[in-house]
Order: sequence, then C-alpha cells, then structure tokens
Amino acid sequence: MLMRAAATLAGTLLIGFPALAQELVVEQQVERVIVIEDEEGGLEMELLPAETVKPGEQLFYSVTYSNPGEAPAKDVILTLPVPAEVSLLEDSAMAEYDEASVDFSVDGGATYIPRDELIAEAPLDEVHPVRVSMPEEITHMRWTFNREIGPKDSGKIFFAAVLKENARPVTP
Repeated sequence: MLMRAAATLAGTLLIGFPALAQELVVEQQVERVIVIEDEEGGLEMELLPAETVKPGEQLFYSVTYSNPGEAPAKDVILTLPVPAEVSLLEDSAMAEYDEASVDFSVDGGATYIPRDELIAEAPLDEVHPVRVSMPEEITHMRWTFNREIGPKDSGKIFFAAVLKENARPVTP
C-alpha cells in the first residue's frame, strides 16, 4: 500500500522561543531511502523524493536551519515531532558537526531526556518493573544547540525512520 509521504509524514517543526525571536529560518525535507549496488558490487544509499512510500521503506528527514540576521542566534532549541506513521531508527537522530545534543520524548513532548536514560514503567504483571522505551514509542526529538548560530550561518539536523506496516492508507 502506498503512502503520500510529503502530506502525511512531514512533522511540524517547533522552534524554541529564543530562536524564534531571533528569526532562525528552517526548512524540512523528507526523502525515501533506496539501496543500490555500485559498479564494484558494494552497496550505496540513494535519497529520492518521498512522494509515495510503501510500508517497510526507510525515510530520511532533514531540517536545514539558517540565521539570516546580523546577530548570532543564542540558546537555540529545535523540536521535531516523530510522525505517528513511522518508527524512528535507533541512533539516527543527529546534528551536523555534533553541534547539538538530542533528547527524546515518549509522552507527546511533555518531557525530554537522553536516549540512554529513556525508560518507561512496564505493567505490574511483567517480570521487570522498568524497560528501555522502544524507538516506535518516541513521539518527539529536541535538539539543543551547544553553540551560537552565527550570522549567515547554517546547518542540518536529521533522523531516519521506517514507514510502519500498519500505517493509515492515503489515496494519492
């Protein structure tokens, strides 16, 4: 079953108040990942427009940010919801040049913590009282920049996900 990725998978980017007040410009792109064999028999990843995707296919989300102003943007925080139709690929959320830390939420963006500390309580009838949250439980990601974004400076944050098998069908 095909999905219209651009319409159903593009989450809403939320910019932390200090960045918004400083006129940081952001643009999100969603691409479909395909793996092809190169001339030497190796495998290469290629990104194509994500107009339609099939369940099980991998998507690559990138957000380009830039500071068109004359002053540095300080205390920048970018928050990106994970679309409900996809499951985040583990260890894929990153910032270009490691200039931001990434925290995760499993409660709709109410709280954020580092991935290695993300635990959720399991039902009482289970043997283990706590468990590490699964990637498909992550609802939001938040990048907190550890540096100013200088005038005319730009960069990217990105993550990869897989379209869930039970994703809601969309008529193209």
